[in-house]
Amino acid sequence: MGHQFETMKKRLKRSVKALWDWCKVNRHKPLPVQHRTLCQKLEGHYLYYGVTGNYKAMAKVAQFATEAWKYWLSRRCHKSYINWDGFKRLLTKFPLSAPHIIHAI
Repeated sequence: MGHQFETMKKRLKRSVKALWDWCKVNRHKPLPVQHRTLCQKLEGHYLYYGVTGNYKAMAKVAQFATEAWKYWLSRRCHKSYINWDGFKRLLTKFPLSAPHIIHAI
């Protein structure tokens, strides 16, 4: 049986912080642009960290990306608060990339 690889907490925090900052800075861009770029960022994360035994850490990043995107979309202006039901409808049109294992080690 081989080793189980898991993302270091420091790197996980760095990824999450980068996603948070990106969502904050780009919250006024059109939704299709935000969606495409956010999916690219998540796919890049999965490509790099997608090894056997690391699914839980990747799922945390995916969950955080969802929460950060909702938070910053709700902060676009004082009238644009999005509740979870509205955000779930938005996710049916613009689904974020789900975590998946790329490298079986």
